Formats: sequence, C-alpha cells, structure tokens
Amino acid sequence: MERRYNARILDGHYIFDFVDPDILQRPEELGGEEGLRQEQEAEDDFEMDDRKLNPEEQEALAEIRKKKSLSLLIQQHRMKKSTAESRPTLPRKFDKERKARSQSRCRKRERSLDRRDTAGDDAMDVDGDRPTKKLQMRYRSRSQPSGEVVPGGGFKDSAQEVKALKLAKKSVNKRNKDAQRGEADRVIPTLKLKHLFSGKRSIGKSSRR
Repeated sequence: MERRYNARILDGHYIFDFVDPDILQRPEELGGEEGLRQEQEAEDDFEMDDRKLNPEEQEALAEIRKKKSLSLLIQQHRMKKSTAESRPTLPRKFDKERKARSQSRCRKRERSLDRRDTAGDDAMDVDGDRPTKKLQMRYRSRSQPSGEVVPGGGFKDSAQEVKALKLAKKSVNKRNKDAQRGEADRVIPTLKLKHLFSGKRSIGKSSRR
C-alpha cells in the first residue's frame, strides 16, 4: 500500500534514479569546453611550431597566411553582400518620408510653372488667343479622372444592363434559398422503397428485391 501511493515511485521506478542534480551545470561546462577547443584549433591553424624555419619555409608560411587572410576577407564580404541583398526593402508607396518629399517637390514645380506662365501671359498680347489655349492645355493636363462609379457604366445599352441584372439575380437565387432553410425544411429521402421491398420473395424475384 505504501509503495502504491508513494510520490517518489512512478510506474514501478524510483524517480530520483533518473534525476541528475548537476543537469543545469553540465551544459554550461560543455559550452565552455567547446569554446576553448575552437579557440585552440584557430590558434593551431595560424601558428606553427617553435622550431626554426629556413627562408623557404618562412616564405611559404607567409604565402599561406596571406591566402588565408584573403579568403577570410572574401568570405566576410560575401556574407555582408548576401545579407544586404536579402534584406527586405520597403515599397515606395509605403515609404512616408519619400512620398512626402516627392509631393513637396511636385508642389514646388507646379508653383514655379504657374509663376512662369503668369509672367509669360502678362508679357503677351491680351487680344491674342494663344494664352487662352495655353491655359486650357495646362488645366487639361492637371485634370484627373473622377473616382466615382457612374451607374450603368460598362454596358452597351439598357437591354444588356437588364439582362446582366437578371443573370446576377438568378445566380444568387439558390444560395439565398439555402440560407433560408431551417430545421423543419430538412428532407430525409426514402432509402428502401416499399413497393420493392415488401412481401415474400418467391422463385425468380431475388434480382428485383
């Protein structure tokens, strides 16, 4: 009875047999050992033994170190380039500062054009029709299409519009009916028809019953 209700025993095993008191310290120690090993390997790669080298070996060692440093620089440059290219760029329409700068430039350009046109119109003859044409062209270039939807737009005539409205109404008719169905409208079809499955089966009736 004591073994059954003992909190230190689970599924017939003693829990403390599976608990390591140093489980949190071991990863830190392993991480420190791994760092020391990597530093030692890096030093071994770039350092030679203490024995004396002849001029040819020194020249070869200098060439190897030069190639290693060059390859390291190339690798760092490639990493920087790849991160710069993979960095997400903000689209122009969402860049508020850039948009504000472009709008202010457009306004300044329009004001300068207005002043220039006004000065040219004052210098020209008032009776001539050239300034009027110039003003009309300028206002036409500034006009923008309205964003409002005109009723009946996109149809050739009224008959085509009526036909389109009928087709649209017909297409949503079944969906609206299904949406209005309730619990009382549920239909359970007859799976076994009575005139086929009632009565005795005599000889020769197995294929039809």
